[in-house]
Amino acid sequence: MKSTNREKLERQGYCIVRSLFDQSMIEKIGQWCDKALEHVSENHRSQFKSQGCLVDISDYPDFSEIIGHEALAALFDDLDLGGHVFSSGSIISKPPASPPLFWHHDWWGWDDPLSYTDRIPQVNMMIYLSPTSPDNGCLRVIPGSHHQKHPIHEVPAVYGSSISRVENPEHPLYQSWEGEVAIEVQPGDVVVKDTRLLHSAYANTSNENRTLLSLNFNPDFSDLPAGMQARIKSIFMREREFDGCSVPN
Repeated sequence: MKSTNREKLERQGYCIVRSLFDQSMIEKIGQWCDKALEHVSENHRSQFKSQGCLVDISDYPDFSEIIGHEALAALFDDLDLGGHVFSSGSIISKPPASPPLFWHHDWWGWDDPLSYTDRIPQVNMMIYLSPTSPDNGCLRVIPGSHHQKHPIHEVPAVYGSSISRVENPEHPLYQSWEGEVAIEVQPGDVVVKDTRLLHSAYANTSNENRTLLSLNFNPDFSDLPAGMQARIKSIFMREREFDGCSVPN
């Protein structure tokens, strides 16, 4: 019998798991994130104005504790996502007075027919370190867009430095769309999403950073097509950058 979280993940493309991590663990993760964010340059901040700071956790071995944490292992069991492997992870910190994140999905495997099935090829675990709301740039999603066509899919865009720098703030991919849902969470909550799901974030109009830890996992890795396995390995080994953040046309 499927768990409620698994049913929501399949139907909506995401689920919210409340209070998965206690305050002591969140404080520890926050300390690791703060240490890594100290090294972010002003050039990086300007290049990723839409996303906020993006820090690859591969250079910070402390994060291995959370990747293998028993709470995440129990969550994978609840979601019936066995045989998973970790592929990549980032600290995402949206600074005060920053613009919206553009609408996109994080999946790169659209050339394979498997991507158009009910199988979940990749999940993203978003571990939140602070409360979120539309005022401080919380996540927003289009439920069901991991399987269903949405007008956002038809918006022509070239994903790269221009849209990350927000050179055209009036671009439709920064705007609100019909059907969007704001995901408001508390520290210790985890949002699990199918990486095919369309999502973005509101502008951070608060005076505080909005920081989270984002981890990508591929369930049933050994049963994925050989080409997908090779690409996941290359992402993990950093032979190529994780190249999500796109919309299929």
